[in-house]
Amino acid sequence: MRGRIGRPGRALLGVRSVAGQVLLLQAVVAVVLITVAVVALVWQTRADSEEDARNRSLAAAEGFADAPGTAAALSSADPAAVLQPAVDKAILGTGVDFVAVLSPDGVRYADNDRSLIGQPAEGLSDAADGPAYTEIFTGSPNDAARAVVPVRGPDGTVVGLVTAGVTIASVADAVDRHIPVLLGSAAAALALAVGSSLLVSRRLARQTRGLGPAEMTRMYEHHDAVLHAAREGVLIVDGEGRLTLANDEARRLLDLPPRPEGRQVTGLGLDRDTAELLASGRIVTDEVRLAGDRLLAVNTRRTAPRGGAGHTVVTLRDTTELRVLSGVAEGARERLKLLYEAGVRIGSTLDVVRTAEELAEVAVPRFADFATVELLDPVLRGEEPAGEHTEMRRAAVYGVRGDHPLQLVGDLVRCALPTTPMAAARTAPDRPPTATDGP
Repeated sequence: MRGRIGRPGRALLGVRSVAGQVLLLQAVVAVVLITVAVVALVWQTRADSEEDARNRSLAAAEGFADAPGTAAALSSADPAAVLQPAVDKAILGTGVDFVAVLSPDGVRYADNDRSLIGQPAEGLSDAADGPAYTEIFTGSPNDAARAVVPVRGPDGTVVGLVTAGVTIASVADAVDRHIPVLLGSAAAALALAVGSSLLVSRRLARQTRGLGPAEMTRMYEHHDAVLHAAREGVLIVDGEGRLTLANDEARRLLDLPPRPEGRQVTGLGLDRDTAELLASGRIVTDEVRLAGDRLLAVNTRRTAPRGGAGHTVVTLRDTTELRVLSGVAEGARERLKLLYEAGVRIGSTLDVVRTAEELAEVAVPRFADFATVELLDPVLRGEEPAGEHTEMRRAAVYGVRGDHPLQLVGDLVRCALPTTPMAAARTAPDRPPTATDGP
């Protein structure tokens, strides 16, 4: 992991790192959005162009139909001779691709394409019965945005039809003229989006040290586990005295309110001196502070030891609990010391009486003020005991003072009753031995 941290910025933006994946995602999103935008603009431009073609066609057709002399020319003996010059002039003046004047049943009297004069137009069978309209016409000679306007005589009857329109090829040419501008704008937008994403990703790469999602997840899990499992309170306070982090132990030791992050430490209900210490950023080592009924050892360190803006990390230890733990540790140490001394002192010779004396000396004063050791007579003679015995011989006596009130060494100690400690010990060999005082 350290090797990856030390690589150049390009390596930090690899697709395995969080920054690289963010950059790739942002680039893909930018390409998709810009592509959709370009397609939508092309479609909108085409729709606008078609609408403009419809409007231009309708304006040209209505202008021609309402022009003085059009209705009279349609009622004349030779409508084509009168109307053809007007059609040619309309083509030049209106900017549409075609103008035609037709009979009420759709036969052309005049057309900018003279080869079509006398031929019926397509799709106009019902035009004489309705008002003016526009349409996208598909047919011969060209697909077009076409307007059809009836021409009415003085009595209101339809005496002819005027059609004008713009071919779809012209509409497409208008759209095509916009495509270079749209593509240039899209390329500029893509470059701007990728450039800004690259800047953001480089900053993210520096902050994440080029780590991948799995590594960051594992690092967070480890951080969270260590932080909240530690038996030491941990706080982080920013430069303005606000609490930014507190682990579970710190919340317990300081009895913090719910969700304390983001609040001023002086407003968390702490002891005034403790709150001022946490907010001051002052460096202390094992400074004891009172927090409720606890005495806390406080340590503070800056997160930016070489200068610059930084936070203060505070660690807390409960000295009250430490003293309890110290007592437990001291007891364990004493027991280990006793075991060591017993191992060293007991059994230093093969003499049974001396071993009994050593056992009594180890027990005093750690377990009792006085200790005695009783042995069966066969044991004292170096023999194996056999049968039932109701008497034992006192082999050793040791106490904190010499004037003990116990039977002396060499005396017989009777254990005929089963309630005596010696009798209970002899009849329960599976139980661990216990130290007993003689009568």
